[in-house]
Amino acid sequence: MKDGRIPLYDIRLDSGTIAEVRDTLTSGWLTTGPKVRKFEKAVAAYLRMRYTVAVSSATAGLNLCLQAVGVEGKEVVTTPFTFMATVEAILQSGGIPVMADIDPDTLTVDPDEVTRKISHKTACLLPVDIAGHPADYDSLGDIAQASGLPVIADASHSMGAKYRGKPIPRLAEAAVFSFHSTKNLTCGEGGMVVSRFGPLVDIIRKASLHGLTAGAYARRLQKKWLYDVEQLGFKANMSDVHAAIDLGQLRLFEKNQARRRAIARRYFTRLASLDDHIALPHISEKVEHAWHLFIIRLHLSRLKITRDRFIGLMSRRGVECGVHYQPVFNFTLFKESGYSGQYLPNAAYAGKRVVSLPMYPGLKLSQVDYVCEQVSDIISRHGR
Repeated sequence: MKDGRIPLYDIRLDSGTIAEVRDTLTSGWLTTGPKVRKFEKAVAAYLRMRYTVAVSSATAGLNLCLQAVGVEGKEVVTTPFTFMATVEAILQSGGIPVMADIDPDTLTVDPDEVTRKISHKTACLLPVDIAGHPADYDSLGDIAQASGLPVIADASHSMGAKYRGKPIPRLAEAAVFSFHSTKNLTCGEGGMVVSRFGPLVDIIRKASLHGLTAGAYARRLQKKWLYDVEQLGFKANMSDVHAAIDLGQLRLFEKNQARRRAIARRYFTRLASLDDHIALPHISEKVEHAWHLFIIRLHLSRLKITRDRFIGLMSRRGVECGVHYQPVFNFTLFKESGYSGQYLPNAAYAGKRVVSLPMYPGLKLSQVDYVCEQVSDIISRHGR
């Protein structure tokens, strides 16, 4: 960066992506159209899946999925250690969020805790892949099968991740990816629902555009103005402008993922000696990590400073760090609704100790080294 600071994330669009956007801007068609279709097919080919539908955000995609499987008035078991959007989608769909505690190592939902939270009111399981590390889909799949429940995967962080060699959508009724500005594959704002089940995707596609049987681009291709509305929907479609950005970024995706893996390896090498004071990301032998985030966990009992003080000290040294995430039960909205972290100790503790270090393809290894040097120096000065 020009000011010498190292940001938590940074975005650079290459000339191919800019050309893709320019093509859209001069095409005479900006909303959902040929670029969206092309992007959906490209993601389907990359994931080796048949059914995809691009949407305006992962939040919208989750909402559409939950409505499609019918959660209104019923319970959805999920994790409290996630972005607000996960639980927000449950509430907006008319569902009741039931929070299960997390595995303290992977930060994903603990299957044993999920089992304890299932009741006759449960309609769906909604695991979240944190930082690019998939949830325990073996155990969750067994639970879902035994209970007759669908699994909707919040895969916002896990584009590029695999579980037992399979992309996340193969392990659930549907998976929802995010293409938000900070994500591994980004178009600024956007998302995608991917599924093995064509009828489910058909429902979601219609619902994403007001329930219309034919959108504007389809009517142009068919040269017919007529359309029907067969179901209630809302505005959640992706534009061709956003799809054009993602098409350009998808061409670079594997290269960028390789770079993320190299950065993660460098962090592991340079921070390994600090294991008395920090815990590095845990990687299950079953997974290929997407490395959306690099989250360390401070051993607070061995430090004389809080997590927030640690982040402040890093900032003074020119390194931006972040927190992913505050447990949702800490927010005023949920406190006023009676939610509490009293019986979710792993999530509550994680919320006090997690720190996200800079992670993006443009990050130089020399910058990673600088980040690690500052972490080490702060710990040496403030460790017990």
